[in-house]
Amino acid sequence: MSLRKFIPLLLATLILVAILASGCTSAPAVTPLTKSVTTDLKKFNSTAEIEQYIRGSMAKDQQDGHLAYPMTTSGPGAGPRPAGIPLQVNQESAKNSMAVSAPAIAGVVDYSTMSTGAGDYSTTNIQVTGVDEPDIVKNDARYIYTISGQTLAIVDAYPAENASVISKTEISDTPKDLFVTGNRLVLFAVGWGSPDNPAGKTSTATAEVMPRRPVYSNSPVTHAVIYDISDRSNPKVMKDYTIEGDYTDARMIGPLVYMVTREQVYPYYSDQIIVPTLREGTKIVVQPDVWYFDNPDQQYTFSTITAIDTGTGDEKNAQTYLLGSGTILYVSPDAMYVSYQKYHPVVYPVRGGTEIAKSMPVPASRSAGLGSSEIVSPVPATQDFNTLDEEQRQAIIGGIRSGEQDVIRRQDADQTSTVIHKIAIKDGMIQYVAKSEVPGTLKNQFAMDEYNGDLRVATTSSVYTTSGQYTYNNVYVLNGKMERIGALTHLAEQETIYSTRFTGDRLYMVTFRRMDPFFVIDLSTPSNPKVLGKLKIPGYSDYLHPYDATHIIGIGKETATNEWGGVSTSGVKLALFDVSDVSNPKEIDKVQIGDAGSDSAALTDHHAFLFDRSKDLLVIPIRAVSMNQVIKGDYYNNQPQAWYGAYVFGLTPETGFTLRGTVGHGSGDNGYYYYGSSGSDVKRSLYIGDVLYTISSKQIKANSLDNINMTIATIPLPGVGDVYYPMV
Repeated sequence: MSLRKFIPLLLATLILVAILASGCTSAPAVTPLTKSVTTDLKKFNSTAEIEQYIRGSMAKDQQDGHLAYPMTTSGPGAGPRPAGIPLQVNQESAKNSMAVSAPAIAGVVDYSTMSTGAGDYSTTNIQVTGVDEPDIVKNDARYIYTISGQTLAIVDAYPAENASVISKTEISDTPKDLFVTGNRLVLFAVGWGSPDNPAGKTSTATAEVMPRRPVYSNSPVTHAVIYDISDRSNPKVMKDYTIEGDYTDARMIGPLVYMVTREQVYPYYSDQIIVPTLREGTKIVVQPDVWYFDNPDQQYTFSTITAIDTGTGDEKNAQTYLLGSGTILYVSPDAMYVSYQKYHPVVYPVRGGTEIAKSMPVPASRSAGLGSSEIVSPVPATQDFNTLDEEQRQAIIGGIRSGEQDVIRRQDADQTSTVIHKIAIKDGMIQYVAKSEVPGTLKNQFAMDEYNGDLRVATTSSVYTTSGQYTYNNVYVLNGKMERIGALTHLAEQETIYSTRFTGDRLYMVTFRRMDPFFVIDLSTPSNPKVLGKLKIPGYSDYLHPYDATHIIGIGKETATNEWGGVSTSGVKLALFDVSDVSNPKEIDKVQIGDAGSDSAALTDHHAFLFDRSKDLLVIPIRAVSMNQVIKGDYYNNQPQAWYGAYVFGLTPETGFTLRGTVGHGSGDNGYYYYGSSGSDVKRSLYIGDVLYTISSKQIKANSLDNINMTIATIPLPGVGDVYYPMV
């Protein structure tokens, strides 16, 4: 049934009229409604049913005004898929394309007779206690395990004076992530398989009306390889599992690994559907059930969750769900929340008539430059919104806010929402629980958090109105059945979420357009979230990390008003917020590193952030760019000066940030620092005992924690040449 028939009834029960809590403007608390969805989970009984359902539901979705252009962003065949290709269902095996060589360094030393390592060591920075996350670098009390190019390298790292690479395992496919637990190492890698295409599998119902075309046979295949690393100098493959689909993410709880893979469905391009099957070599070990919801969507993926016991190497379970495209994953000790964006038609109001134009959503970053004279802009083309004073901005926002209510009254829904599926996981069991859909989009995994059985979610919404694009932010609370029980909407109008961090019954949130509003939000009453306080300062934070119960660390970029009245970013910014007075949060210290062009892996990957309060230790990977001219002989060198390494700080609320030293991995007057650093960008840092290790693509440096500027050892890593290395 169409949305237009449901909306009047839904509006009567769901529209909220309230005064927004402090920190919000006086917008009416009206949330754009999304399509109603069924919650009944159904199971396919055959591949023929899968074929029929996908083709029929995508055709219906197009009739409802949606565009269905399945896309792949990498690998063979990237781009839109043309229509008119018959389907063929195929569950045959993807060829095992992963090969691992024997370790390149033989075990000439009996490592079992040597010291067991340091008394303490750092672990991967994770979101949820007890739920480990995969990464490109892991360590224990003695060894460092790292993906280096196409090589899995194990480094005997402690004591640092004798550190060396003791084994190198070449990986023929693309290694992604790894876990280490005791004497087991799990490596995830992705290759491209060419499934068999036996005769007699063609869907005759479609082949009779549409001509055959060449089969698109290349598709991603994920490997989960379990190594026995009892002898670190000679890791041995215990199991090599393969499953059709691209590696998405994974989590480890105790000895159990839960891996998520996605196989994109291309019914308008390929004449075959590959249903994921878990194999060990050529042997099928699990043929997962395939579950679905009877709701049309624009794109489909087979999202498969596989549970593997690292101790025994045995597979525990696998289930496949036919879901939309794109995944942000949040995992608690008992549940996995799989989310993806669902695009609805963008409705552009047109002057002088009632016609509307429907298209795919336009990213918020491009909305100011749409360029159509028929679309009403909230600000004259020659004027930057940031240059207006507060009264002018609020006048414009007021008009856009009214336009949003017009859109709702016309029964045109918000064009983007987020679908969240809750799946219970326990001792290898995988069982679907429920789903929900909330307006807006998620920034990353930190936009979700489970607390006392409830899921809290932070989103950014954008609605197209007759007065322009209206952007604001929301917080929703869902109970254990994924029913919405609380909401706080229309926060920070015309700004977007840059970072969020849930801690207990609080949410700390940073939004940005010109200033950095740092919000403290109370979630102690799930049915009534409210803003406790906010702080507006220059700059923004991409990642927030708790220091203690009353202080939060932020890392992002510093900003300033430029000569045209707009906003320009400059160096990497570290900030410490005091939230002991929740109604009056304060920035009590900050540090800026480098000029415009400076960057840090920690801005986009929290695994690169190392903090240990007990050791008074904060380590940030940095690419510091300086625009200062340098005299070289008789001339000035105008190229930016780039430095690659890590900044090491002490941090307390009393003293703020105290620079303890830096560890350099490379430098130079390279004007092309945006395009790579020949492996000098530091990607991760860790400590073992009293030694700090910083890891770039080409080397590991070991420095004393008592004297950061003293390098104890430099360990070259394998698989590195003079090539481009992107920030991780």
